[in-house]
Amino acid sequence: MMKDRSRLYVAARAIIVAMALIAVLVPFLYLFLNSVKIEREFRSIPLRIIPSVVTLQYYADIFGRGGQLGSYLLNSIIVTLVVVVVSVFTGALAAFGLAKLRRMYRFIALAVYLILLVRFYPKVVMLIPYFILMRDLHLLDTLAAVIIAHSSIGIPFVVWLMIGFYEEIPIELEESAMLDGCDVWRRFTRVIFPVVLPGIATAAIMTAVLSWNEFLIASSVVSINAKTLPVLVSGYISDKGINWGPMSATSVVIIVPMFVFVLFTQKYLIRGLTFGAVKG
Repeated sequence: MMKDRSRLYVAARAIIVAMALIAVLVPFLYLFLNSVKIEREFRSIPLRIIPSVVTLQYYADIFGRGGQLGSYLLNSIIVTLVVVVVSVFTGALAAFGLAKLRRMYRFIALAVYLILLVRFYPKVVMLIPYFILMRDLHLLDTLAAVIIAHSSIGIPFVVWLMIGFYEEIPIELEESAMLDGCDVWRRFTRVIFPVVLPGIATAAIMTAVLSWNEFLIASSVVSINAKTLPVLVSGYISDKGINWGPMSATSVVIIVPMFVFVLFTQKYLIRGLTFGAVKG
């Protein structure tokens, strides 16, 4: 009886995992097949899912002399790296201060909730004010505008993530450092930072993913020079129709770097999340 239950449990787990893999991989597989499909098969009736002829012409076009993918790829890399550094550095320090103050003053919780409010309100309501602000600062169509926008999303996220880590650390650990004569900065860098390093890594990984994929705010402040890859994809949709082939190829190019990045950093992500980053 117990063996039958065990086999049923294993079979149920296998079915659930298979369904999850299908839900995740099938859209990407379909996107990749579209990126190697010849133009006329996008309009065939019935729609052909598996291409009869494989072509790499779309990749040659977007990477060739006429394509601008290289410059937009560089824009996305620069924006993501700067946003990760700014957001993690600022957010980790802010979360450390808020976590300490929340233990002493209950009203500090209000500041935490206000930061969470900034993180979770619909970003679409800020598009016009943000556009006007960047226009008045003469930053439209610059990487600085995109970096500021993404940092405004990343910093609250890092604060929310890191507060849980700091509150998991026993207060006695910091008190012992104080007895050894460490000031606040040395307590943070020599005692607290090594302990919360999994959280820092988790915050950096998730902030990178958020910045790399963000489209809405970036599209509102760039036009030509500072386009990132998600904004570039939207350019294939026009009043003349949708340029399916290049759009699919560009989308694959966007997905692959972040897929490889997360694949090699997943152990830090899992370690951070299981440490207690989403508590508090």
